[in-house]
Amino acid sequence: MHKRRKTIEHQWLELMDIRGGLSTEDQRRLEALEIGHEGECTFDFWMERYGDEQWRVYRDIWIDAGGPTQVDTMVVTETGVFIFDVKNYSGDYAYLNGRWSVNGRPIIKDIFVQLKRSMEKVHLMLRQIDLSLQAEGLIVFINEHFTFESEAGIDERFVMRHTLKKHLQTMDEGSVVMRMPIDMLCRRIESYFIDNPYPAPACDDDVYSRLKKGVRCAGCGGFRHMVMRYHLKCLGCGNKEAKERAVLRSICEYGVLRNDRNLRVRNIIHFVDNIVSERYVRFLLAKHFEAISRGKHAAYKNMRQVWEYCDINVTSKYKDRKI
Repeated sequence: MHKRRKTIEHQWLELMDIRGGLSTEDQRRLEALEIGHEGECTFDFWMERYGDEQWRVYRDIWIDAGGPTQVDTMVVTETGVFIFDVKNYSGDYAYLNGRWSVNGRPIIKDIFVQLKRSMEKVHLMLRQIDLSLQAEGLIVFINEHFTFESEAGIDERFVMRHTLKKHLQTMDEGSVVMRMPIDMLCRRIESYFIDNPYPAPACDDDVYSRLKKGVRCAGCGGFRHMVMRYHLKCLGCGNKEAKERAVLRSICEYGVLRNDRNLRVRNIIHFVDNIVSERYVRFLLAKHFEAISRGKHAAYKNMRQVWEYCDINVTSKYKDRKI
């Protein structure tokens, strides 16, 4: 299955931070998303290392069964469906008398609520597919600097980092094989998948006008370049990158920041601070992006993803070089 990607919100906040447009509230949100994504990637590593190669693993998905819900990780095996909600918390947590606390201070948030909501939708989905199908949901506390104290019986709802290896290796041992073939079950489950139904954050014109413009160096993150025929050379660190790749990467960044609109030549030229010609931008858009309208005011489909997540094949005459 696909590798885990950062959400469009996460990508947007990162780029806003890089280009100087992040508010204090958004900065806190970005930090939380970075911690969460790091924990999910750590869990993915454990899953790949200790899970079974025959398992079907779905990461960061949305399903619609009586309403939409997000699932961190869904694992489909021959014996059932397993849902994991990964938490990258650190500190001393406790769940006693139905209340949460961290480092001795009470917290209002119920850590189990997200998994509970997801499981309600997953159970409904599976009942609609086959009444005999079962699902199990667990919270994974993945951070090695996390401790947990709880009342009796609650530990059946979570997995700690030090027990994760054993849990994955024995997850479906001794269980009855489902009567529905796993390939058929996965196709039925995938029919419930939807795109994130909530709109991604986007810049209004005022905020966008204040962002740093230009092509960002893939090495140091600077914005000053010497433009050559086939490459750009960063005047800050000396990094050299193929011009086609550098400009395409910038077009994708614009697409994330302005994810509520199509791609147009004049907007891209403004975003890269006129570092390349209108003719060159028009050529790249026509070559790599789906045309929505043509002519003088041509528009192209916005992929709404950073370069790393876009399936763009670049055959440049220049190979990147880092100095």
